Formats: sequence, structure tokens, C-alpha cells
Amino acid sequence: MKLLQVLLLLGLEMMLVCVHAEGKTSLIGKNFNPEKIDGEWYTIGLASDKREKIEEHGSMRVFVEYIHFLKNSSLAYKFHIIENGKCNELYLVTDKTEEDGEYEVKYDGYNRYIMLDVDYNDYIIVRLVNIKNGETFQLMELYGRTPDLSSNIKRKFGDISKMYGIPEENIFDLTKSDRCLHARGRGKALAFRWVISSKNEKQVGKNETLPKALVL
Repeated sequence: MKLLQVLLLLGLEMMLVCVHAEGKTSLIGKNFNPEKIDGEWYTIGLASDKREKIEEHGSMRVFVEYIHFLKNSSLAYKFHIIENGKCNELYLVTDKTEEDGEYEVKYDGYNRYIMLDVDYNDYIIVRLVNIKNGETFQLMELYGRTPDLSSNIKRKFGDISKMYGIPEENIFDLTKSDRCLHARGRGKALAFRWVISSKNEKQVGKNETLPKALVL
């Protein structure tokens, strides 16, 4: 069984090496361009080997609205998270590691983000590895430039998630769920805004590296 999983992962890596067309790339191909993912995104799907993290009230059930490329090569994310029935805003700044397409941030533990597959005009597939109190779990995320994506891309996301050992019942299509779409684009909306980074942890108001649209 372990041999089969290794072979599947090797097959996945070979698939991601290929650059399918202009505008499409992969982490392993060393062609990832973070500036091109700048802009508006929607959370389409989530998957995890720790199901409770992405179920309702789970800490990783967050919905992306925006990704902004910073001059220091970090990526600033704007998310929404549902707490006590309200859509609250959450900002995370992920710091680039030495590897192309790989970032790190502290949020509910230490997280390493790996950009697995990208079509800059259509979708992103991200793998996150979380370490907290000596325990590890993984999270897969599917982002789209539009509120929904084609069935082919969703199937691809599901296949990649399974290749990383995530069972089908832990792969969620969130397009029919409440993703706080009504809260997108608000100014000073509900509750608080935070930037959490592996290098700092402070409120947004004094963070001059963020674009004006993201600063209180």
C-alpha cells in the first residue's frame, strides 16, 4: 500500500512538472511567478486529512477574497471566517521560503504553503502542512478567479488530494456553502483585522507594506 502511494506521488510530481500552456505553471517546474496571482480569488474547495479543521467552525474553514504580492516577495491574503454566525475579516501575510512557490505563516500553529498547480487566470491548487504541538496535518485548497470552476478542475483537485492520502469524504466542494460572498469588498466591516506572520504578529493599522485597500 505504501509503495502504491509513493508511485502515485511520483506520478503527480511528473504531472506537475509539465507546463501545459502559457499562463499555466507548477511549483516543481520552477516557473512560479507570484506577481501573477495578485488580485481577487474565491475559495472553491477544501480537503484535509483532519476533517474537523474544514468542517463548520473549523479553524481552517476560511474563504479567500484577495491575494496581494508584496515587494519583499511575501503574499498578503484577505480571508473571511465565520465566527458566531458572522463573517469576520482575517489577514495573513505568508513569508517566502528558500524554495520557489513555498511560503510560511503562523496561524493555528506553523504552516507551510506549497503552490502545487497554477493557472494565473483561472485557479490555484495549494497544499498546506500544519505543525502544532508536535502533531501534523495537511490541508488542500482550491482557489478560483470566479465563484465556481469547471468540473474538470474540481476533479483534478480531488485527484491530487487523494494522491496525498486524503480520503474522498474529506474533500469538500464549497460552492453551495456560505462563503461570506456578501461580505466581500466591504470597508471597515465586522470585527477585527489582523496580520499574522512568522516574523511578526500585529494589527494591520501600522503595517505600511500592505496596499492602501487593505489598511484600516
